[in-house]
Parts: sequence; structure tokens; C-alpha cells
Amino acid sequence: MPWARIYSKRTLSKCLYCDLPAEEAWISTDLAMAVPHPQPVTACHMVVVPRRHVRAFYDLDVEEQRVLWELVTEIRNRISAVLVVKGFEVGFVDGTPMSETHATVQVIPRTGDDDIELPAGVEWVKSL
Repeated sequence: MPWARIYSKRTLSKCLYCDLPAEEAWISTDLAMAVPHPQPVTACHMVVVPRRHVRAFYDLDVEEQRVLWELVTEIRNRISAVLVVKGFEVGFVDGTPMSETHATVQVIPRTGDDDIELPAGVEWVKSL
């Protein structure tokens, strides 16, 4: 039914991360990718995104979660190789049952003594 295809395209919201071309990723795997944050707080503020659209980190299976953590580690290693980093802030963005938010993990390097105002709506873990 051609009308069903048109109807579904009009009603689905666009997801920034689902529509992101692989060429824009710093790191890309079959299960996840790491991309620069669209509104960075610091230089090299990155977002790790599962390829599968889920609302919460724990909606991912164990393999997908493992790959996300591997990308967080790879990002930390790459950034530390080119910048003097004092630490990293890592946080989870989960949606609610009523939102279409794509679950992500944010990685923010701390390079100076300045206080960073961490974005709201993110569940930040203890500094690494």
C-alpha cells in the first residue's frame, strides 16, 4: 500500500543521530558511532550513539553496551593523545516513554582549571 509508506514518513519524527551519515563520525562500528556534539561545551565534546534507536542505555543488549563503552575508552585515548587532559565527564542521556530521544553517552574532556557547566538533562557519572 503506497499510502501507508507516505503516511509513516510524515508521522515519524526525525532523529538527529539516526539520520547522521557515517562520514561525520570520528569512530564508526556496526553497532555504534562517536560524533562531535552539535553544541559542544568544550573542545572535543563527543557523543557516543548506538546505531539502534533506543530511548535508554539499558534498552541496549549487552554487546551494544560493551561497544559503547569501548568507544568511550577510544575517545578518551585519542583526546588524551593530543590534549593535556585533567579528566573526563561522562554522562547518559535517556529519553522518557513519551519522548523520541535517542539514548546517548556524552564525553567531555576537562583541559583547564575552569569549571565546566555540564548540560542539564544528562545523568553525569563521577569524574574519571
